[in-house]
Amino acid sequence: MNTVVIRRGLHRIAAGLSPSKLFAALALAVLLQMPGFGEVVTGLLADAYLQVSVFVAGTLGALFLFERVRRADLEGFLRRNRHMQVPIAALFGALPGCGGALVITTQYVRGSVSFGSVVAVLAATMGDAAFLLLARDPLVALAVFATCLGAGVISGLVVDAVHGRSFLRVAEDRFGDEEEFIEEVELLSPLYKLWMGLFIPGAVVGIALAFQYQPAAVIADWITTLAAAAALLAVFMWALNPLSDFRLYTARRRPLARRVADTTNFVTFWVIVGFVGYGMLEYAGFDLRPWFSAWAPALPLIALAVGFIPGCGPQIVVTSMYLSGQLPMSALLANAISNDGDALFPASAAAPKAALIATAYTAVPALVVGYGFYLLFE
Repeated sequence: MNTVVIRRGLHRIAAGLSPSKLFAALALAVLLQMPGFGEVVTGLLADAYLQVSVFVAGTLGALFLFERVRRADLEGFLRRNRHMQVPIAALFGALPGCGGALVITTQYVRGSVSFGSVVAVLAATMGDAAFLLLARDPLVALAVFATCLGAGVISGLVVDAVHGRSFLRVAEDRFGDEEEFIEEVELLSPLYKLWMGLFIPGAVVGIALAFQYQPAAVIADWITTLAAAAALLAVFMWALNPLSDFRLYTARRRPLARRVADTTNFVTFWVIVGFVGYGMLEYAGFDLRPWFSAWAPALPLIALAVGFIPGCGPQIVVTSMYLSGQLPMSALLANAISNDGDALFPASAAAPKAALIATAYTAVPALVVGYGFYLLFE
């Protein structure tokens, strides 16, 4: 790489820097240096990367590769088949993890699907708590996924019927000319190679951990260190990228690997915000479990309220309490439908009003299903 290319690359990086993104990345670096809490943040970074980022990257990579190899066009298909948007959105949401929900919210901010599809995918997704339930009790997991899928389809169709398909439609002029997008700076190419080198083993470890694999202490320490480094790399690549968050979320005309990495990095930052925020509360002594020592009929409502807390951490607590016999199925169902996992963070960044209203609407099917199950079976 010659001097002219380096200078041009440095100029483009400097011109594209966002002060707020750079401040967020530096603030995270400062938190890592705090005595006592720095170790907690390291663990949270590792959890965010292994529990969310690798699955988001895997889902996006599979979808983008399928589109390229098969010349498939999900956006075009959804636009041409409006009657299929809500069921497809719910199917994506029912996939374990947050990757499927991210795909649909991306299509929404591109203007390809209706607002009801967003409600459907958020109602259907259980987030990363789905992996815990699937590993520990597969039959119950399948029943919960099917229930969430049904709730998502019905609620999405109702929302579109009530509000119409143009409700909260993203303005077309936000996209601009598809030919006009900022190409990645060639100077950052080595970072993409490093990112991919960390992702491949990270995905293997993430899948193993999702199915309750417990590594030896020494290996676990190495895993935590490398995963935290990968998460930190993702945050700084996001901060240095000249593409705006909206472009990271919607632009398509980039190399597949970079498109996956850039979008995953964007999601990773917001996931880390959720993980670190909830981790700070726990570090200060906050504990969800006492909330569930209330009167039994109130448990579905409490679980529903917990579902509104962004991120997967609180939802994993609810699922683990169900698996240990501390919560009934009605509470698990209410939480599974109301929670949006980590998909809410990037959706809120790209379309905050729609994300807020959509997640509020998921309370309705959560109440109906949670208390319906309570009255019929408990």
